[in-house]
Amino acid sequence: MTTNDSSKLGSVGRPRINAEQTMARFPTGTLVRIKALLRPGETVADFMRESVEMEMRRREGPPVSGPDRT
Repeated sequence: MTTNDSSKLGSVGRPRINAEQTMARFPTGTLVRIKALLRPGETVADFMRESVEMEMRRREGPPVSGPDRT
């Protein structure tokens, strides 16, 4: 395989998970706050993935009535 032949990369081993990537900018101090909340062995990426998943589930959940919602 030559250095320019990337068609075979990733074809061996386990299937790739968490393949979608994005870059996000946070206000100054956000990453320090996140790092202070990490569990032993947890990475910032783990924290972000879990946080996003929880927020999506919350928003996708059953509608909630209230002053802002009908």
